[in-house]
Parts: sequence; structure tokens; C-alpha cells
Amino acid sequence: MVERLRGKRSIITGGANGIGKAIAEAFASEGSDIFLTAQTDEAAAHNLCEHLSSFGVRTSYTLLDAQEPDAVSHLFAASHKLFGCADILVNNAATATRTAFVNFSLEEYNRTLEVNLRFPFFTTQYFARACIADSRQGSIINISSISATKAISKMSAYQCSKAGLLMLSKGAAYELASHGIRVNTISPGLTATKANSDQWLHNPSVWDERGKDIPLGRTGQPEDIAGAAIFLASEESNWITGANIVVDGGDSVI
Repeated sequence: MVERLRGKRSIITGGANGIGKAIAEAFASEGSDIFLTAQTDEAAAHNLCEHLSSFGVRTSYTLLDAQEPDAVSHLFAASHKLFGCADILVNNAATATRTAFVNFSLEEYNRTLEVNLRFPFFTTQYFARACIADSRQGSIINISSISATKAISKMSAYQCSKAGLLMLSKGAAYELASHGIRVNTISPGLTATKANSDQWLHNPSVWDERGKDIPLGRTGQPEDIAGAAIFLASEESNWITGANIVVDGGDSVI
């Protein structure tokens, strides 16, 4: 088997469940060492690292609240203990609150923007500084959403944060290109994750009906996103930066 990420070192935020977990499994199967973060689910993070180790790669994790002021420095200090400087950064950690726009609180707004935009802004900056100091190239992958450009009811702050993430990728891609650091975005569509398990797990008939409205006839699975992440992390995409790959079964074309 061709291991497209053999010898690479990857940091994946929000990596214990859902899309982050699928990307971690895919990267490990391609030979990358993995350092991941989880907010509170230590059991899931521990079990995943045990599984990833079976691929013959180094793995570890840290519990991390992305809203905390020292979250970025804590992340990179912890990952450095495992494998030194990273080659790949996947900004996947996110939060969302389903609240009507007129009822949205300042606390909800601040947390959404801090976790979904401020945190990846500064993880990207820290990662880039480390690459430049070490004269290394790197790949940064930001996980946005089709809701960055497509309105969804009761998700206004989330949509703002994901739209900001798209522009972060473009701005950073432009400035970091001369250093050989690529920055790209993946925008998933309606995907079954832990965050929306109340929909697909407890209302499967409604979830299936939503899938029928998607051109390819189904909702997404976390593994559907992982293939795009491998491509953007590998040398196969070495002339791609500032791009946004939409993985949504065609939902955004209608």
C-alpha cells in the first residue's frame, strides 16, 4: 500500500470524534504520526490513540478547551513532546448553538467565534511561525462548512465563524505561499457527527428524508471528508493553496 503521509506529523484539533476522528484514522493509515485534541471526551481520545497505534505510528492527545487563553501554546507544547514540529495542521475543532438570531446571547456568540475562528487563526499563526523558523514547508487544512455561504435557520453565529474561516484560509494562503506553506479549506455538507447525533440517531426517518433532497441521494459520513483531507495533506496537492473543496453530495449546487 502506498502511504502518502509516511514520515509526516499531523495535529488534528477536535480529533476524538466525528470528522476529526475519521481524518485521524485516514492519516494514520497513510503513515502519519497523529497528535489530537479533545475538549472533554478523554475516553474517546484514549481509545482512538490506541487504535491509531496499530498502524505503527506515534499517537497522543491532550484535553483542550479552545476558548481558553493559553489553548494554542498548550496545544503546541504538548504536540512537540510527541514528535517535535508538525508538518500538517487540521483545524477541525468547532462548536455550534442552535438559537434564534433575536435570542442569541453575547456569551453564545463569543464562544462560537472564539472556538471556531479565533482559535484556528492563532493555531495557523503558531504553526506557520514554527515552519518558517525551521525552514520547512507545511499544509494547513481548515474545516469550514457549506453553511458559510448557505443560510441555515438558527445558526447565524456559526455561519459567521465558518465564513470567516474561509477568508482566513485565503489570506493566510496568500501570505504564506512564499514560505512553502499551503492553506486550504474543506467545506462539508450535512454529515452525521456526534454534534448532530440528536438528528440522525433519534430521528432516522427525518434524517433520511433530508438526504433525499441532496443530489447524490444521501447525507454524508465523516469518512467522506477524510479523502479530501488526505489529498490536501499529501504531495498530490502541492500546487494547490487557498482552495475550498466542497464535500456535500451536491447540496450546495441547488
